Amino acid sequence: MIVNRILAQLLLSFMLQTSLSAGTQHQQLVNLWLREQPTDVPNKCGLPAISYALQNRSRLKASELLALNSILVRPTLQKSVVRGHFRIHYDTVGVHEPAMLDAQRRRIVGTANEYADSVGAILDYAYRYETDSLGYAPPPADDGSGGGQEYDVYVQDLGSSYYGFTTPETPINGKPNGGTYTSFITTDNDFTFVAPFSNQGLPALRVTLAHELHHAIQMGNHGYWSGDISFYEITSVWMEDVVYTDVNDYYQYTNSMNGQFAQPQVSFVSNQFIMYSRSIWCHYLAKRFGRDIVRRMWQEIGNVPPLNAMDIVLSKPEFASSFRNAFAEWSTWNFFTGSRNDSVRYYPEGGHYRTIAPASSAFSGTARTIVGSVAPCASKYFDVGGVLSLVVTNVNVSAAATDETQSFSFSIQLNQKRVDNNYFSTSAAIFVKLDAPDPTNWFIKDLFGISGAQSPFPNPYLVGDNRFLYFPLSTPNQSTGSVSIFSTSMDLVYSSSQVSVFLPELGMQALRWNGMNENNRIVGSGIYFYVVEGPAGASKGKVAIIRK
Repeated sequence: MIVNRILAQLLLSFMLQTSLSAGTQHQQLVNLWLREQPTDVPNKCGLPAISYALQNRSRLKASELLALNSILVRPTLQKSVVRGHFRIHYDTVGVHEPAMLDAQRRRIVGTANEYADSVGAILDYAYRYETDSLGYAPPPADDGSGGGQEYDVYVQDLGSSYYGFTTPETPINGKPNGGTYTSFITTDNDFTFVAPFSNQGLPALRVTLAHELHHAIQMGNHGYWSGDISFYEITSVWMEDVVYTDVNDYYQYTNSMNGQFAQPQVSFVSNQFIMYSRSIWCHYLAKRFGRDIVRRMWQEIGNVPPLNAMDIVLSKPEFASSFRNAFAEWSTWNFFTGSRNDSVRYYPEGGHYRTIAPASSAFSGTARTIVGSVAPCASKYFDVGGVLSLVVTNVNVSAAATDETQSFSFSIQLNQKRVDNNYFSTSAAIFVKLDAPDPTNWFIKDLFGISGAQSPFPNPYLVGDNRFLYFPLSTPNQSTGSVSIFSTSMDLVYSSSQVSVFLPELGMQALRWNGMNENNRIVGSGIYFYVVEGPAGASKGKVAIIRK
């Protein structure tokens, strides 16, 4: 008995030392991938770090190679349970022991089995949703590598490095790149490091398993293109919100200083941290073309890399687009978030995303040249004198596929007159021309001159929140106008003449309404018609009102 106790203590000591070194190795791969790129929120998934290390295996230091090899090997944990299609592996003692959290998000001792049961229940729901509801094939079996034909999930303490990761393991079709693989998932054991506080524990576990399960589907059925990992993360972060729409963990990435709305000039194909925030690409695709378009793109990825696959599907007659055209349109959508949000025309949850801050340029009223450069498949936004907002988008797909780090120069010519037929008129009465060496790979748009951009915002309007509903005007100068609001039965609810206000964050003049009727009472929820008269004439339409 004494000998057995001593042996048990020695074994536990060895397990603890091994666990701690494994955690260090996990972080080492993340550091290798990120290099000098600081992040203000946790890394979502370890797959990019694994992919980067595999791609650069011959150049790794000995310690980095050791870290990679440790992650590629399945961990040996103390216990496993089968729940439906899954076998969950976990420890019941030691640093990797999982735990449920109490209301204050503190670990509850002795709840490892309950945590494993939660993993199984969450995976079962995500599996049914992603396969039965969305039509994806389940991940392939691994010939019993984890102790049975079930898909294996390992629960470990991942520190604060990332939420989880999916490891490609055994090749299935033998292709050197774009091949399919069996895989296994590793997920964190408590998620106490997650922000916001409300997402710690089970909410973070839910989105992590929905995310990683789709990686298993991607690599097992469609293909693993090691140098094109961004679309894998874009899709999996989007899948979190599809399967568990109320968690909204992805908001932290859309609001990050390293995200799409803060760094739109970074190439779309970048495999760096920014790709987590670009799940909004799939939100755009789903609203614009229907959710199944993403699955159809993954079907093509079995034959060609992601960029080509997206273009093939978007170019089909039923979608009548292309990657180039869709990307340019997406760049426009990305301007209408945050304080500019229009959830009716653009992102349904766009009010929770960061607002793009355009580069400011003055305009004297005669002529001006703005010069800039941008990566392939990326955009830059400009505010001209507070009266004109422009987006310049590069859509050089072949350059993006070859070298995402290269930069392409352009210039914007501004003039009070149409100098030649290459100039176009804008909503601010300024004529604009884009000069670039390869004009077919560029788009430029007047963001408040596009169809629908003069619509009121926010729409829907949450009345009673000390905010206004704004009606944009096309004039750059302060002016007088009128706003009239009607019910669906065409009864006049509100009418006023007013002087426009300047909105500096948008660079525009607008009329406004506070959601009150003629008797100074908050109107009820519903659809209302508006008629706005300004210096450029009258406009009319409808808005949705939600009363708190």
